[in-house]
Amino acid sequence: MSEGEDKDKPQPERKGQGSIPTISGMDFPEELGTQIGSYKLVSVLGEGGFGIVYRAEQTGPIRRQVALKVIKPGMDSKQVIARFEAERQALALLDHPNIAHVFDAGTTEKGHPYFVMEYVKGIPINEHCDRNKLNIKQRLELFLPVCEAIQHAHQKGIIHRDIKPSNILVSIEGNKAIPLVIDFGVAKAISQSLTARTLFTEQGQLIGTPEYMSPEQAEMTTQDIDTRADIYSLGVLLYELITGILPFERKTFHEAAFDEVIRIIRNVDPPRPSTRLLSLGQEAIEIATSRRIDTKSLVRCLHKELEWIPLKAMRKERDRRYKTASELADDIRNYLNGNPLIAGPESATYRLKKVLKRHRAFVAGLAAILIVLVAGVVVSSIFAIGQSKARLDAENEAKISRAVINFLNTEVFASVRPERAQGREVTVLEVLEQAGKKIDSEFKDAPLVAASLHNTLGSIYTNLFNFEAAEPHYKRAVELWSENLGEEHPNTLRAMLSLGDVYSNLSLYTPQMHFKEAEELLVKVMEIQRRTLGEKHRDTLETMILLGKMYSFYDRPDEAEPLLVKALGIWQKVFGKEDPSIEKVMKVLGSHYFDQGRFTEAEPLLVKALEIQRRVQGEKDLSTVWTMGRLGDLYLQMGRFEEAEQLLIKVLEYRRNTYGETHSQTLWCKVKLHILYLSLGRPEQAKKFLDEQFLDKVDPLWLGDNAWLLATSTIAEIRNGPKAVEYATKACEMTGWKNHLYVDTLAAAYAEMGDFEAAIKRQEEAISLLGDDETSENMRKDYENRLKLYQEGKPYREPSQSEGDLQN
Repeated sequence: MSEGEDKDKPQPERKGQGSIPTISGMDFPEELGTQIGSYKLVSVLGEGGFGIVYRAEQTGPIRRQVALKVIKPGMDSKQVIARFEAERQALALLDHPNIAHVFDAGTTEKGHPYFVMEYVKGIPINEHCDRNKLNIKQRLELFLPVCEAIQHAHQKGIIHRDIKPSNILVSIEGNKAIPLVIDFGVAKAISQSLTARTLFTEQGQLIGTPEYMSPEQAEMTTQDIDTRADIYSLGVLLYELITGILPFERKTFHEAAFDEVIRIIRNVDPPRPSTRLLSLGQEAIEIATSRRIDTKSLVRCLHKELEWIPLKAMRKERDRRYKTASELADDIRNYLNGNPLIAGPESATYRLKKVLKRHRAFVAGLAAILIVLVAGVVVSSIFAIGQSKARLDAENEAKISRAVINFLNTEVFASVRPERAQGREVTVLEVLEQAGKKIDSEFKDAPLVAASLHNTLGSIYTNLFNFEAAEPHYKRAVELWSENLGEEHPNTLRAMLSLGDVYSNLSLYTPQMHFKEAEELLVKVMEIQRRTLGEKHRDTLETMILLGKMYSFYDRPDEAEPLLVKALGIWQKVFGKEDPSIEKVMKVLGSHYFDQGRFTEAEPLLVKALEIQRRVQGEKDLSTVWTMGRLGDLYLQMGRFEEAEQLLIKVLEYRRNTYGETHSQTLWCKVKLHILYLSLGRPEQAKKFLDEQFLDKVDPLWLGDNAWLLATSTIAEIRNGPKAVEYATKACEMTGWKNHLYVDTLAAAYAEMGDFEAAIKRQEEAISLLGDDETSENMRKDYENRLKLYQEGKPYREPSQSEGDLQN
């Protein structure tokens, strides 16, 4: 303990020899002049977190000045002393120039535990820095040996548990300031037991110092304290040294209810030092002056990178802090030497997880942000900027990351703050919509970052199957990248490809308009890619796959199949049959064969695609779940009900967790299981999957898809005319009776019921809705063939090469 503390701490009133002085309203446990073992109490140095510290004279076996700390009453003395003795033996192993030695421990005649340590003539590190007006560099250099001392102790298996300025004393030897760590091992000796009395004093105070305490130390029932608790406290100390203030108001910890103190320690993230400093007003000027800098320059200094270091050390989750005190010291040296830091601002993913934890309604949509947001923006922007200036990649990445993270903080995460939410449960669509409106204004001077954000939001909306919302973002990304990088740049082409995919999906509602837009874009992209990248490039192949997928859906097999078969052949030849990405073409070609009724060709492709996806992407990945659902549907249509049930039950579970109960993807799966159990003659079980409001929630695509299955399946158990009419009618209503696909489905449903008059009427309507393009002409032939069947009084059955194996 320091001699200098006598000047700064409240001094006890001395009423004469033998009196018991008081400090902070508490009686001193021992009188001055008392002999405790071989130590005579001379004066009071101050009151610490655990007890009263005296300056004492050791009378034997050697004479020297020591600091003797007497522990506050209320502890189990025998247990405490036993732990002190064990700890003292461990502390004897410490031999570091910046660690004050612990000499002895025992119990006074009054039964109060005490321990004896080296007497340090110094003052707390923060007071030393302020008195001498050390600048930021000097403060960091003084902090380095503190980290090294803590590292030494950790290597010996010793945890301090109460790192704070008053336990880091600075003495002057010659012209050099030497920091010394005191009170090692005291906190552990006192708080090792799990009983309440060892964790708290009788006044209900935490054993230790709340302002510097790690979240795990504030956990009342855990012994799971490791060296990372000291890393947290070092972070708080560093925060205070560079800013002059604690992360949280000291007054809050002293006046708040005990539960509130614990909540803050465990759950509330510390504000950024630069933000905290800016909130101080006049006090900030005084703090800056004591660091020989003006306020604006100090804030700028903190805001760049310096504040990342204490914030990393103070992260709530231990595994996100610096691994060791040595690593913390290394990062300080990195900063001083101008090298890249280990630390960085907390990632958007990390912040997002915390938002998701607090706002569970966000889980469905914001899960997509976890996958693509920051990574997508940074990678695509770096690729665009750094393609011709690779040496600038690191600088660009840091700049873009900061810009995107700041945007997330101010526009995305701010949406769920209480002052914004005003008690409402904020939805993901609200967050995305508000953020999307501000991209162009926020990044008007950074068009490439704006393009990346638009592209990423388009991707998020696509993952949410909200294609109407995705369209304007992809269009804007195409515009910005095309203007700044050119039409043939890979980023522009990828955005065009995504926009084409969106048009393809939108064409389910307005086929005459969006199909043509989708086809034109995809064909254009493919031609550019073939010319600039070659046909064997992955990007070219992916465009071929997407175009083939669209042709397949719109019943243009003569154009779809050659593209898909060619893409699969090239992929196998160039990248190998076991390439992880080959599943992209396998699942699309398998789906094409499925839609053509070629089940025996579809099954091995979908099975192989699912096998790769499970291995590479995991079973819960969105793409994996899609393939699993497609294969389950295939087995359903093949009459392999047991295999279908196993897959579809899993798909339903994953989609409920990802999208919620009412999303179209979840409802699609419910429909399939409803049909499956109806087919198995289990109507009561089938009813569990569809409630009365089902038709008001489901997407017309899934209504039409399942109405078609119920109307045209070759398996008698699956067909259900009334349900098919119900679903198809709703799909027609949702598309204003202008989508020929759903009107054609309704005709087939009436035919299945035997109402051929209604079937003929609806089939003629479907034909009249066809356009004059090539796709419509191909469909016209099919529609006219079905019309003839209905005129002959025959229902339509979906053709299948597996018909011989199926029950009719």
